[in-house]
Amino acid sequence: MTLDELVSQLRAAHGDALLGVVLYGSTVTDAAAKRGHNVLVVVRTLDVAAMRANGAIGLAWEEAGNAIPLTLTEAEWRSSVDVFAIEHADIADRHRVLHAAAGFAVTPVGSVHVADIRRQIEYELLAQVLGVRAAITHAGSDVKAQRALLSAHSSRAVAMMRGALRIAGQPPAADAAESIAAAARLAGFDPAPFIAAYRQRHDGGDVSRADLPAVLSGFHEGLSTLLAYVDRVGKTQAH
Repeated sequence: MTLDELVSQLRAAHGDALLGVVLYGSTVTDAAAKRGHNVLVVVRTLDVAAMRANGAIGLAWEEAGNAIPLTLTEAEWRSSVDVFAIEHADIADRHRVLHAAAGFAVTPVGSVHVADIRRQIEYELLAQVLGVRAAITHAGSDVKAQRALLSAHSSRAVAMMRGALRIAGQPPAADAAESIAAAARLAGFDPAPFIAAYRQRHDGGDVSRADLPAVLSGFHEGLSTLLAYVDRVGKTQAH
């Protein structure tokens, strides 16, 4: 499914209730990207029928190698700048509007507060550390499951790193690998496992069986190190 096909299906599913469809993230600047897209969908209302249609579209979009679209109502989009601060900042930084009804606009980056970004990162990073830990335990020695968990968590890990750079006063780079490297220098972890996981997710090159144990270990350790860094920043800023 292409971006144009996604928009066409969303318009058919939501009609006049569809306010905006926005591509954001690393593929905005990569015209050749066929997968790995992050998409925001904003609708006026969302009833059960629309949710079912949205779910079918989202599953097809995911099967094409993309993240399931982030779908919010208009009220949720306007009121979520504090709780979804990372998403609002990332979308403001780099986006392409694929569909916009009258009155729809992306939040200006100046309206996103650093303190809100830090709180969201700390909460979500802890949840991700626990999620990765549980997934590693569940995967056991299953190579396919191990690769799947790296792909599932790679994009969110990069979003957390971009947020960490923001709270440190460093603008994130447009390139994901550069943002990973910058966050690794900042917090003190090895960037290689995250770059390998991100490339597997977006370029389709699987992490080798021989490298998987080290990549999994480094991925988990790196997230824990980043979480400790964000916690330290929060305590420093509180004083």
